[in-house]
Order: sequence, then structure tokens, then C-alpha cells
Amino acid sequence: MSTSPEPSSLSGLEQGSGHVQRRRLMRPTADGLHPLRVLVVDDEPSICQALALLFRWHGIDVVTALSAAEAVRILSATHVDVLLIDLRLRDARGDSVFRTAVDIDPSYRDRTLFMTGDITAEAERIIAATNCPFLRKPFDITLAVQAIAALVGVSYQKSDTPPGSGTSLGSGPHDQRP
Repeated sequence: MSTSPEPSSLSGLEQGSGHVQRRRLMRPTADGLHPLRVLVVDDEPSICQALALLFRWHGIDVVTALSAAEAVRILSATHVDVLLIDLRLRDARGDSVFRTAVDIDPSYRDRTLFMTGDITAEAERIIAATNCPFLRKPFDITLAVQAIAALVGVSYQKSDTPPGSGTSLGSGPHDQRP
């Protein structure tokens, strides 16, 4: 489980003492602005690490779980604003993590985003039954950040993206789509 470093404010870049520092993406609450916090659930350590790094760059606090069991432990112990769950995990399907999360906090029904590399009709049917949006792997990080922000009513503009972004997570010469 991990969280991101200190900077705080609204999204964007801040100039200070000769270097560029990212600001956190904030969400409004009844008691003020708070950093947007996402739980990424994927059984591939490299996917969790890459998403954590990229989301942190975009100003999102990130907690990761490599299994359904770990995700449930985290959800029972701490608050996160959005769930990003892979559909296919080694120890369970992502929709079961979703159902458990909704039992813990019913508002996760509207604050969950699935991701999957599974292109079958069965995968689409499973995700459709949750009534949650999903991203098909590989996906554009900026679109993922925008989708996460939208789930909690926060705007995230493409102009907030780093130079050279717009590439897909996991993209390479063999993954490029026409």
C-alpha cells in the first residue's frame, strides 16, 4: 500500500525555486478540498507500479492492491475516492471486489472504474452488470485520469498532461492500433 508525496493545491504545474512541481488533483468535500485518492487493483505488479507512477504525476494519491483480498483489507481500513479494478485477478474477479466494496460503502457503486484486457463478450457482460464504466487495456493515461476525476465531479483538462503523454499504458510497436 502506498501514497504519494506532499505537494498540495489544485491540478496543474507550479513554478517554484527553479523547478517544476506537480500539484495534487483535489476533490471538493463538505469540509474543504482533499487530495483525490484512488485504489488500483491489479494482480500484475508492473501494471500497479506504472499506474501509481503515472497517476501520481497527474496529482492523484494512489494506493495499490495486488489481489482481491488485499483490496478488501485496504477498503476496510481506509477511505479512497475511486476504485480502478482489473476484471481478471488471480484470486477473484474484479466484479466480486466491486460488490464487496459496495457492501462496505454503497457510494462505490458510482465511484468505480474497471479496466480489462479481456475482449470477450463475457467480459463486457460482467462489467455491464455492474453499471460501471471501463477502460480497455492498453489505455491512454490521460483518458484514465479524466475518467477517474469525472467519477468524483472534478474536471481534468488535457492541457494538464505532461509533454509526450498520450501514449497508452503497455503500448509498444506490437500494441499500436491503427
